[in-house]
Amino acid sequence: MRTAVNIGLIVSCVVIIPFLGLFTTVGIYLAIHMIFLGIRPLILAVVVAAGSVLVMYGFFGVLLGVELSGT
Repeated sequence: MRTAVNIGLIVSCVVIIPFLGLFTTVGIYLAIHMIFLGIRPLILAVVVAAGSVLVMYGFFGVLLGVELSGT
């Protein structure tokens, strides 16, 4: 069951990226996935997801100068 939910989340993430952009979609995906896995408190999942997106943006968008969708 967990595998099916994980695959569904990944597929929905790939489908939604063109509409919301990479960073927004990845942030939402990470938060939902961590909540599904049982990360508590919920604010921790949101903070870690937001921090991950900021690190990803800083590394790819600023440091490497890579144009990603949603930038």
